[in-house]
Amino acid sequence: MATEPTTASIDLRPLFAPRSVAVVGASPRSSIALTIRDNLVALGSETRCHFVNPRYAEVWGSPSFPSLDALPERPDIVVIALNPLRAAQFTEEAALAGVPAVIIPGGGVVEGGEAAAQMQRDVREIAIRHRIALLGPNCMGIVDHTTNSATYIGDINPHLPRGGVAAIAQSGSVSDAFIHSGNRIGFSRIISSGSEVVLDTCDYLAYCLDDPETRAVALFLEGFRRPERFLALADRALELDKPILVVKVGRTAQAQAAALAHSGSLAGEDRVTDAALAAAGVIRCADLDELLEAAELVDGTRRTGRRVGRGRTGVVTVSTGEASLITDLAPRTGIDLPPMPPDAEAAIRAGLPTMGFIANPLDPWGSDAPATAYGVAFEAMAASGAYDVLALVHDFPYRSMRSEVETAITVLRPLLAATADRPGILPVYISLTSGEPTAETKAVLDAEGCGAPMLRGTVEAFAAVASLARWERRRTRRLTSGPVRPSWPALAADRTSYGLDVTAGASPDAASTGRALALPERESLDLLRDAGLTVTPAIAAADADGAVAAAVAFGGRAVAIKLDALGLAHKNEVGAVVLGVSGEDDVRAVTARLLAEGRAGGLAVRGVLLEPMAHPGLELIVGMRRDPLFGPVVLVGLGGIFAEVLDDVAIRLAPVRPADAAAMLDELRGAALLGGAGGRSPVDRSAIVDLIVGLAAVGVARPEIMEVDLNPVIAGPTGAVAVDALVVMKEPADAPS
Repeated sequence: MATEPTTASIDLRPLFAPRSVAVVGASPRSSIALTIRDNLVALGSETRCHFVNPRYAEVWGSPSFPSLDALPERPDIVVIALNPLRAAQFTEEAALAGVPAVIIPGGGVVEGGEAAAQMQRDVREIAIRHRIALLGPNCMGIVDHTTNSATYIGDINPHLPRGGVAAIAQSGSVSDAFIHSGNRIGFSRIISSGSEVVLDTCDYLAYCLDDPETRAVALFLEGFRRPERFLALADRALELDKPILVVKVGRTAQAQAAALAHSGSLAGEDRVTDAALAAAGVIRCADLDELLEAAELVDGTRRTGRRVGRGRTGVVTVSTGEASLITDLAPRTGIDLPPMPPDAEAAIRAGLPTMGFIANPLDPWGSDAPATAYGVAFEAMAASGAYDVLALVHDFPYRSMRSEVETAITVLRPLLAATADRPGILPVYISLTSGEPTAETKAVLDAEGCGAPMLRGTVEAFAAVASLARWERRRTRRLTSGPVRPSWPALAADRTSYGLDVTAGASPDAASTGRALALPERESLDLLRDAGLTVTPAIAAADADGAVAAAVAFGGRAVAIKLDALGLAHKNEVGAVVLGVSGEDDVRAVTARLLAEGRAGGLAVRGVLLEPMAHPGLELIVGMRRDPLFGPVVLVGLGGIFAEVLDDVAIRLAPVRPADAAAMLDELRGAALLGGAGGRSPVDRSAIVDLIVGLAAVGVARPEIMEVDLNPVIAGPTGAVAVDALVVMKEPADAPS
């Protein structure tokens, strides 16, 4: 299943395929030992469970041994069922006994102050020294259906089926939510990772990707220990046709250091996370409901051997009101509901002459006997070739009420019949509400629909279809164009464990942290011009006479005059910019005033900078920010004063290909302005694309650059030029404080 461990890896196999487990600290006062033992019995597992506690000869009806050495065999896993603050002692004992895996469950570890922190440092050191696969602390354990084993300290749902979804949660309560998610989603394994002091999400994710039984991974993440490795593994999952579904908490604004550049504040942490996950093909879900429905849809495609394709969805309901509700909610989900094709409409009218309004979604109820009406509707839509997904929307019959169950099955069977011999169409059963699926309808889906997916909730269900369709498109691009970052394949192939990874905890590059040094605009423009970006010409002048001479060099064009002073990042805020200056007298007067005001304000004035006024055009902002987790990202949006007011930006992980830069422009709410809305001339999109791609390349090539802010960029019919630039560098380590 998993790749062979390397010298820099810890073997995870004992965690997932233990021959025996020892619960150290088994006690009548604690249910951990009882729960683990009884879970193994309930699974019918061949994993043997031993209890260790020198104070008892028997615990919960099972013999208790005084020590690990007294056990009849060396266990593969030791579960420490004691106060977690004592975990280091028993981890050391397990290590000396040659036990390859240790689990430290329980709560209160993170909140336990310095004693808890010291315990985590101690068990980490022991586990690394002895190459122990340590799960936790502060975790719930593991359930592995591929090996039919479990070390889970909570009750296991006996109705949870075995399937293709692996689930990893950094929260114990969320792992419980996976465990008790019902009987729809088939799981290969569920992992509660806890505090991740030795093994992290990347270790578990890599193990799951190596597993042929795992076809998708559902994740609940509070943070990234190794963000770049995570993206690399996600990119590998995309290549392997294994969707990764994530709920990443932390969307709300948090206290952050003030950004020097506008682009830094616009590219907030969560937006960067969105861009990074999208680059690696990860499906980000808003909440656990969305995550579970996406997981069921993905597992349903595995069971049926079908795909959502382009996601074109045809919907048949049992209510015109519900059809209208679906139509209203569809824009929130991104679902594609193509109109009813003329040939399908003609077939429906021929088969159901009493039908009035025909559309997608369609309500054929009452136009004939249900079996006939829904048979005609589904067959016509399936035969049209217009749909990749056909969905029946019918709420689950509460408590299997007989007449409601009969109705549900009556309208479901025509869907399954119409798609049975059409493998290019995925049948889906959707309940508008999030009730409990009934056994009878699920049985029909399993027997006659080969396990067709059964989804709960209108928004969650249609969002899952739309998300998986986007994932299919993203995977197609990945197979054609390769990874966004060339380093990802090698990083994904590496199996260095978190505790042994000397780069763990480091930022993607050296410039993502540290003191910031804002370059004056003169140096900023020179740097970007040398890198091949289209920036405004600029001439520095030390005094008024030099400014007059510089203005002449621009052939009589009106100029912008800007104060050139060290440490002056935002000149507009202090009135250090004057636009549209023309004529020798005005140039001389404005220059003299700016120099005098700057010196009076205590600034380190070097002179002024003269730039020709750009031709009229649309103002944009183009920026680069080096994120502390994910490295360089670029953004584009409406610029000038609207950058903060409208907050209309698109963000991508760097580097950026031209096609992705063009897609960024299409994502803007103000995209119509680029095409000439409101009587404007269309702008040169290719010039903006070049600027985005070029700035992304600068971010990749120059790791010492923390931020770049081009605001505004003036885009017109024949080009785009940055007329103001701010580059923020990491201050050298030996710079004076």
